[in-house]
Amino acid sequence: LAATSGVKYRFLTVLTDASSFGAVILYRQCPTFNHVAVKMLARNYGIKESMMLEKIQCADPDKNNLLKLVEHFSFGVQHCIVLEKLDQDVLHFMAHENQKPMEVSEIRPIAQQILVALNALKSMGLAHTDIKPNNLMLVNHATHPFKVKLIDFGLARNISDLKRTSEIQALGYRAPEAVFGLPMNESVDMWSLGCCLAFMYFYKNLYPRTSEYEYIATIVRLQGTPPDNVLQEGLRVHYFFAVDKTSSGKKFRFKNPSEYMGCKGRMTERVFMALGTIDDVLANQKRQYFSQMQSHTGRYNPLGCQKFIISSC
Repeated sequence: LAATSGVKYRFLTVLTDASSFGAVILYRQCPTFNHVAVKMLARNYGIKESMMLEKIQCADPDKNNLLKLVEHFSFGVQHCIVLEKLDQDVLHFMAHENQKPMEVSEIRPIAQQILVALNALKSMGLAHTDIKPNNLMLVNHATHPFKVKLIDFGLARNISDLKRTSEIQALGYRAPEAVFGLPMNESVDMWSLGCCLAFMYFYKNLYPRTSEYEYIATIVRLQGTPPDNVLQEGLRVHYFFAVDKTSSGKKFRFKNPSEYMGCKGRMTERVFMALGTIDDVLANQKRQYFSQMQSHTGRYNPLGCQKFIISSC
Protein backbone atom coordinates (compact mmCIF):
# COMPACT_ATOMS: atom_id res chain seq x y z
CA LEU A 1 0.00 0.00 0.00
CA ALA A 2 1.55 3.31 -1.09
CA ALA A 3 0.38 6.72 0.08
CA THR A 4 0.49 9.86 -2.02
CA SER A 5 3.05 11.17 0.50
CA GLY A 6 5.47 8.51 -0.72
CA VAL A 7 5.28 6.45 2.47
CA LYS A 8 4.75 2.73 1.91
CA TYR A 9 2.77 0.41 4.17
CA ARG A 10 3.21 -3.33 4.57
CA PHE A 11 0.15 -5.42 5.50
CA LEU A 12 0.29 -7.26 8.83
CA THR A 13 -3.21 -8.32 9.88
CA VAL A 14 -6.87 -7.37 9.90
CA LEU A 15 -7.91 -5.66 13.14
CA THR A 16 -11.60 -5.19 12.39
CA ASP A 17 -13.48 -7.20 9.78
CA ALA A 18 -15.04 -5.38 6.88
CA SER A 19 -18.50 -3.93 7.45
CA SER A 20 -20.79 -1.93 5.21
CA PHE A 21 -18.52 1.05 5.85
CA GLY A 22 -15.05 -0.52 5.75
CA ALA A 23 -12.35 -2.30 7.71
CA VAL A 24 -9.40 -1.49 9.99
CA ILE A 25 -6.09 -3.14 9.09
CA LEU A 26 -2.74 -3.20 10.88
CA TYR A 27 0.12 -2.02 8.67
CA ARG A 28 3.81 -1.34 9.20
CA GLN A 29 5.29 1.86 7.87
CA CYS A 30 8.37 1.52 5.68
CA PRO A 31 11.13 2.26 6.41
CA THR A 32 10.29 3.43 9.98
CA PHE A 33 8.70 0.09 11.03
CA ASN A 34 6.08 1.98 13.03
CA HIS A 35 2.79 0.12 13.38
CA VAL A 36 -0.31 2.02 12.31
CA ALA A 37 -4.01 1.27 11.97
CA VAL A 38 -5.37 1.97 8.50
CA LYS A 39 -9.11 2.51 8.27
CA MET A 40 -10.28 1.72 4.74
CA LEU A 41 -13.66 3.20 3.87
CA ALA A 42 -15.82 3.92 0.89
CA ARG A 43 -14.44 7.16 -0.51
CA ASN A 44 -17.34 9.44 0.43
CA TYR A 45 -17.37 8.22 4.06
CA GLY A 46 -13.58 8.25 4.29
CA ILE A 47 -13.15 11.80 3.04
CA LYS A 48 -15.82 13.07 5.44
CA GLU A 49 -14.19 11.38 8.45
CA SER A 50 -10.72 12.53 7.37
CA MET A 51 -11.85 16.14 7.28
CA MET A 52 -13.25 15.82 10.80
CA LEU A 53 -10.04 14.19 12.06
CA GLU A 54 -7.95 16.96 10.50
CA LYS A 55 -9.99 19.51 12.42
CA ILE A 56 -9.52 17.59 15.66
CA GLN A 57 -5.73 17.47 15.32
CA CYS A 58 -5.63 21.19 16.13
CA ALA A 59 -6.63 20.36 19.72
CA ASP A 60 -3.48 18.33 20.61
CA PRO A 61 -4.84 14.75 20.50
CA ASP A 62 -2.46 13.38 23.14
CA LYS A 63 -3.29 16.09 25.66
CA ASN A 64 -7.02 15.86 25.03
CA ASN A 65 -7.32 12.07 24.68
CA LEU A 66 -8.40 12.14 21.05
CA LEU A 67 -7.40 9.83 18.21
CA LYS A 68 -4.27 10.92 16.32
CA LEU A 69 -4.34 11.13 12.52
CA VAL A 70 -1.13 10.26 10.65
CA GLU A 71 -2.30 10.90 7.07
CA HIS A 72 -5.05 9.99 4.65
CA PHE A 73 -5.22 9.27 0.93
CA SER A 74 -7.38 7.66 -1.72
CA PHE A 75 -6.56 4.16 -2.98
CA GLY A 76 -8.76 2.96 -5.81
CA VAL A 77 -12.41 3.31 -4.82
CA GLN A 78 -11.50 3.49 -1.14
CA HIS A 79 -10.19 6.21 1.11
CA CYS A 80 -7.48 5.19 3.59
CA ILE A 81 -7.16 6.90 6.96
CA VAL A 82 -3.83 6.18 8.68
CA LEU A 83 -4.19 6.37 12.46
CA GLU A 84 -2.02 5.76 15.48
CA LYS A 85 -2.11 2.13 16.63
CA LEU A 86 -3.91 1.76 19.94
CA ASP A 87 -4.51 -1.32 22.10
CA GLN A 88 -8.16 -2.43 22.37
CA ASP A 89 -11.56 -0.93 23.02
CA VAL A 90 -13.26 -1.07 26.40
CA LEU A 91 -15.92 -3.52 25.17
CA HIS A 92 -13.28 -5.99 23.96
CA PHE A 93 -11.29 -5.54 27.18
CA MET A 94 -14.29 -6.34 29.36
CA ALA A 95 -15.35 -9.33 27.26
CA HIS A 96 -11.96 -10.98 26.74
CA GLU A 97 -9.66 -9.84 29.55
CA ASN A 98 -11.59 -8.44 32.47
CA GLN A 99 -14.65 -10.71 32.12
CA LYS A 100 -16.39 -8.97 35.01
CA PRO A 101 -17.72 -5.55 35.97
CA MET A 102 -15.04 -2.90 36.36
CA GLU A 103 -14.11 -1.37 39.69
CA VAL A 104 -15.03 2.23 40.46
CA SER A 105 -11.30 2.95 40.80
CA GLU A 106 -10.89 1.80 37.18
CA ILE A 107 -13.94 3.60 35.83
CA ARG A 108 -13.10 6.96 37.39
CA PRO A 109 -9.92 7.69 35.36
CA ILE A 110 -11.67 6.63 32.15
CA ALA A 111 -14.52 9.05 32.90
CA GLN A 112 -12.07 11.88 33.61
CA GLN A 113 -10.16 11.34 30.37
CA ILE A 114 -13.25 11.21 28.17
CA LEU A 115 -14.60 14.34 29.84
CA VAL A 116 -11.37 16.08 28.83
CA ALA A 117 -11.93 14.85 25.27
CA LEU A 118 -15.53 16.10 25.24
CA ASN A 119 -14.46 19.47 26.56
CA ALA A 120 -11.96 19.75 23.71
CA LEU A 121 -14.64 18.84 21.16
CA LYS A 122 -17.00 21.41 22.65
CA SER A 123 -14.31 24.09 22.35
CA MET A 124 -14.18 23.31 18.61
CA GLY A 125 -17.96 23.35 18.27
CA LEU A 126 -18.15 19.59 17.68
CA ALA A 127 -20.26 16.70 18.98
CA HIS A 128 -19.11 13.08 18.63
CA THR A 129 -22.68 11.61 18.56
CA ASP A 130 -21.54 7.97 18.69
CA ILE A 131 -20.01 7.41 22.11
CA LYS A 132 -20.25 3.78 23.21
CA PRO A 133 -17.84 1.30 24.87
CA ASN A 134 -16.27 0.17 21.59
CA ASN A 135 -15.38 3.78 20.76
CA LEU A 136 -13.41 4.21 23.99
CA MET A 137 -9.96 2.83 23.25
CA LEU A 138 -7.26 1.72 25.68
CA VAL A 139 -3.94 3.18 24.49
CA ASN A 140 -1.63 0.50 25.90
CA HIS A 141 -3.08 -1.29 28.90
CA ALA A 142 0.15 -3.13 29.72
CA THR A 143 2.25 0.02 30.10
CA HIS A 144 -0.42 2.65 30.84
CA PRO A 145 -3.39 0.95 32.58
CA PHE A 146 -6.75 2.57 31.77
CA LYS A 147 -5.21 5.31 29.65
CA VAL A 148 -7.90 5.85 26.99
CA LYS A 149 -8.70 7.87 23.89
CA LEU A 150 -11.95 8.67 22.15
CA ILE A 151 -12.04 7.20 18.63
CA ASP A 152 -14.26 6.92 15.52
CA PHE A 153 -15.30 10.34 14.31
CA GLY A 154 -17.22 9.11 11.29
CA LEU A 155 -20.50 10.42 12.71
CA ALA A 156 -19.12 13.53 14.42
CA ARG A 157 -20.65 16.81 13.35
CA ASN A 158 -20.77 20.50 14.11
CA ILE A 159 -22.98 21.26 17.09
CA SER A 160 -24.71 23.90 14.98
CA ASP A 161 -25.74 21.16 12.54
CA LEU A 162 -27.67 19.18 15.18
CA LYS A 163 -31.36 19.48 14.38
CA ARG A 164 -34.43 18.15 16.14
CA THR A 165 -34.79 15.63 13.33
CA SER A 166 -31.14 14.48 13.41
CA GLU A 167 -30.83 10.71 13.76
CA ILE A 168 -27.83 10.19 16.03
CA GLN A 169 -26.37 7.76 18.57
CA ALA A 170 -26.79 4.04 19.09
CA LEU A 171 -29.94 2.96 20.92
CA GLY A 172 -29.00 2.28 24.52
CA TYR A 173 -26.69 5.30 24.46
CA ARG A 174 -29.10 7.74 22.83
CA ALA A 175 -29.95 10.94 24.67
CA PRO A 176 -33.69 11.39 25.37
CA GLU A 177 -33.73 14.66 23.41
CA ALA A 178 -32.60 12.71 20.32
CA VAL A 179 -35.50 10.28 20.79
CA PHE A 180 -38.09 12.97 21.51
CA GLY A 181 -37.07 15.40 18.78
CA LEU A 182 -35.97 18.16 21.15
CA PRO A 183 -33.30 20.81 20.52
CA MET A 184 -29.84 19.23 20.87
CA ASN A 185 -26.31 20.32 21.66
CA GLU A 186 -23.06 18.73 22.89
CA SER A 187 -24.84 17.45 26.02
CA VAL A 188 -26.03 14.43 24.00
CA ASP A 189 -22.46 13.10 24.34
CA MET A 190 -22.62 13.45 28.12
CA TRP A 191 -25.66 11.18 28.23
CA SER A 192 -23.87 8.57 26.12
CA LEU A 193 -20.82 8.72 28.36
CA GLY A 194 -23.01 8.17 31.43
CA CYS A 195 -24.49 5.08 29.77
CA CYS A 196 -20.96 3.83 29.04
CA LEU A 197 -19.91 4.27 32.67
CA ALA A 198 -23.00 2.35 33.80
CA PHE A 199 -22.13 -0.44 31.36
CA MET A 200 -18.62 -0.67 32.82
CA TYR A 201 -19.98 -0.87 36.35
CA PHE A 202 -22.78 -3.37 35.70
CA TYR A 203 -21.19 -5.17 32.72
CA LYS A 204 -24.57 -4.82 31.01
CA ASN A 205 -26.52 -1.94 29.52
CA LEU A 206 -28.53 0.08 32.01
CA TYR A 207 -31.19 0.72 29.37
CA PRO A 208 -32.45 -1.89 26.86
CA ARG A 209 -31.47 -1.68 23.20
CA THR A 210 -34.43 -3.64 21.84
CA SER A 211 -36.70 -0.72 20.90
CA GLU A 212 -37.14 2.98 21.52
CA TYR A 213 -40.30 2.28 23.49
CA GLU A 214 -38.58 -0.08 25.91
CA TYR A 215 -35.68 2.34 26.13
CA ILE A 216 -37.88 5.28 27.13
CA ALA A 217 -40.07 3.07 29.35
CA THR A 218 -37.01 2.14 31.39
CA ILE A 219 -35.84 5.75 31.67
CA VAL A 220 -39.30 6.82 32.87
CA ARG A 221 -39.50 3.98 35.38
CA LEU A 222 -36.03 4.50 36.81
CA GLN A 223 -35.73 8.27 36.63
CA GLY A 224 -39.25 9.60 36.31
CA THR A 225 -41.23 11.36 33.60
CA PRO A 226 -39.58 14.43 32.06
CA PRO A 227 -41.28 17.75 32.93
CA ASP A 228 -44.33 18.68 30.87
CA ASN A 229 -42.70 21.91 29.65
CA VAL A 230 -39.90 19.80 28.15
CA LEU A 231 -42.18 17.18 26.59
CA GLN A 232 -44.44 19.72 24.92
CA GLU A 233 -41.47 20.90 22.81
CA GLY A 234 -40.63 17.47 21.34
CA LEU A 235 -41.49 16.62 17.74
CA ARG A 236 -41.73 12.86 18.50
CA VAL A 237 -43.07 12.93 22.05
CA HIS A 238 -46.56 11.94 20.86
CA TYR A 239 -45.23 8.50 19.93
CA PHE A 240 -44.50 7.77 23.60
CA PHE A 241 -46.82 10.00 25.63
CA ALA A 242 -50.55 10.63 25.63
CA VAL A 243 -52.03 13.92 26.83
CA ASP A 244 -54.78 13.59 29.44
CA LYS A 245 -57.11 16.42 30.39
CA THR A 246 -57.24 16.95 34.15
CA SER A 247 -58.83 19.53 36.43
CA SER A 248 -55.49 21.32 36.55
CA GLY A 249 -55.03 21.23 32.79
CA LYS A 250 -53.34 18.94 30.29
CA LYS A 251 -50.96 16.30 31.64
CA PHE A 252 -48.53 14.03 29.79
CA ARG A 253 -48.85 10.31 30.52
CA PHE A 254 -46.51 7.61 29.26
CA LYS A 255 -48.37 5.29 26.92
CA ASN A 256 -48.86 1.69 27.99
CA PRO A 257 -47.61 -1.08 25.68
CA SER A 258 -51.04 -1.63 24.15
CA GLU A 259 -51.40 2.03 23.26
CA TYR A 260 -47.95 2.07 21.71
CA MET A 261 -47.79 -1.27 19.96
CA GLY A 262 -51.26 -2.77 19.97
CA CYS A 263 -51.15 -6.56 20.14
CA LYS A 264 -47.35 -6.47 20.21
CA GLY A 265 -47.48 -4.65 23.53
CA ARG A 266 -47.01 -7.88 25.46
CA MET A 267 -43.39 -7.90 24.32
CA THR A 268 -42.63 -4.82 26.39
CA GLU A 269 -44.55 -5.53 29.60
CA ARG A 270 -41.64 -7.42 31.14
CA VAL A 271 -39.22 -4.49 30.94
CA PHE A 272 -38.00 -3.62 34.44
CA MET A 273 -41.47 -4.14 35.90
CA ALA A 274 -39.93 -5.26 39.20
CA LEU A 275 -37.42 -2.40 39.28
CA GLY A 276 -38.71 0.97 40.37
CA THR A 277 -35.56 3.04 40.89
CA ILE A 278 -31.82 3.09 40.23
CA ASP A 279 -31.40 1.73 43.78
CA ASP A 280 -33.51 -1.29 42.80
CA VAL A 281 -31.24 -1.88 39.81
CA LEU A 282 -28.16 -1.78 42.06
CA ALA A 283 -29.73 -4.16 44.58
CA ASN A 284 -30.82 -6.55 41.83
CA GLN A 285 -27.33 -6.48 40.35
CA LYS A 286 -25.86 -7.43 43.73
CA ARG A 287 -28.15 -10.45 43.99
CA GLN A 288 -27.26 -11.61 40.49
CA TYR A 289 -23.54 -11.17 41.12
CA PHE A 290 -23.60 -13.10 44.41
CA SER A 291 -25.70 -15.85 42.82
CA GLN A 292 -23.18 -16.22 40.00
CA MET A 293 -20.29 -16.36 42.45
CA GLN A 294 -22.02 -19.04 44.50
CA SER A 295 -22.80 -21.11 41.41
CA HIS A 296 -19.12 -21.09 40.45
CA THR A 297 -17.56 -21.56 43.90
CA GLY A 298 -20.30 -22.93 46.14
CA ARG A 299 -19.80 -19.93 48.41
CA TYR A 300 -18.99 -16.26 48.06
CA ASN A 301 -16.17 -14.20 49.44
CA PRO A 302 -17.44 -11.19 51.39
CA LEU A 303 -14.58 -9.18 49.89
CA GLY A 304 -16.33 -9.56 46.55
CA CYS A 305 -19.15 -7.40 47.88
CA GLN A 306 -17.00 -4.33 48.15
CA LYS A 307 -17.34 -3.15 44.55
CA PHE A 308 -21.10 -2.82 44.95
CA ILE A 309 -20.90 -0.45 47.90
CA ILE A 310 -21.51 3.10 46.71
CA SER A 311 -20.29 5.90 48.92
CA SER A 312 -23.03 8.16 50.21
CA CYS A 313 -20.79 11.21 49.96
